[in-house]
Amino acid sequence: MARQPIFRARVLSRRDVLGLASVAGLCIGGARAASSGRRLLGGDPALLSPLEREHLPLLRIPAKTRNAHKVPIVVEMSHPMTADHHVTKVEVVNDREPVPSMGTFRFTPANGVVYVGFQARMDDGDSEVTVTAECNRHGAWAIRRRITIAEDPEGCSATAPPRARTAGNDIHPPEIRIPELVERGRIRRGEVIHPQLKIRHPNRTGTSEPLHLKDLEVWFAGQRVSRFELTPALSDDPFISFALLASREGVLGVRLANNRGQR
Repeated sequence: MARQPIFRARVLSRRDVLGLASVAGLCIGGARAASSGRRLLGGDPALLSPLEREHLPLLRIPAKTRNAHKVPIVVEMSHPMTADHHVTKVEVVNDREPVPSMGTFRFTPANGVVYVGFQARMDDGDSEVTVTAECNRHGAWAIRRRITIAEDPEGCSATAPPRARTAGNDIHPPEIRIPELVERGRIRRGEVIHPQLKIRHPNRTGTSEPLHLKDLEVWFAGQRVSRFELTPALSDDPFISFALLASREGVLGVRLANNRGQR
C-alpha cells in the first residue's frame, strides 16, 4: 500500500489536474426518464429544479481532441455527502467503445464531496460519454456529453501522441500527492483535499496477455473511504485524483490491484 501522512506531504497543484480537462459546453435542463430508470438531465440549466441541480453530475471532457490514448475526464458534484444523504457511486460509460465502462467510482461521506479525475482510452470519431450518479435517497441521475476524437492527426499543428505505451511492462508503486500542502504548506482540519495518484502501470486488453488495473481502494485513518472499479479503458500510466475530507489527522493509503491479482 502506498501511504502518506496527510499533514506532512509535499505535492503538485490541483490546478494541474483541472488543466488536463477543458470544460465541454454545458447543456442542461429538465430531467427525463431513461430506459434504465435513471433521470437524464439535458437542456437549459436555468430550467432545472433545485432537486435536479443538486443531483446534476458535472462532466468535464474536451469537446474535441486528437489524443485518443489519454482523454482527460473529471466528474464532480455539489451534492451533500452526509450520512443520511449522499452519492454512493458514479459510473462513466461510452457505449460506442469496445470496453464501454470506463470505471465505477464508489464514495462515502468521508470523501466530503464527489470528485474524481482520470484519463481513458477512446476510439477515433464521434461518441458520447454518459455519467450516472446514484443518490442513496433519490436514485440515479445522468448527464451526457459528446466528444470527437480527430481521425486525421495531419490536420493538427503537431505530431499526434503515440497510441500505445512505449515503456514496456514495467510497474512502479503509486505515488500520493496532495496539492493543498504545496499551495499552503498545511491542511486545515475539516477541509476537503484532493489527493492525486501517479501510477506507472500498463493497461491493455484484446491481446493474449491482457494486463490492466482492476481495483483501487482509498483508506484514511484506518477506514476505507472509496473503492474504484477500474477497466481496460483506463489509460496507461494513469493520473487519478479524488476528494477526501480531512476530518482528523491520519495516514492516507491506497491499494491497487490488477487483473492478475498483483497488488
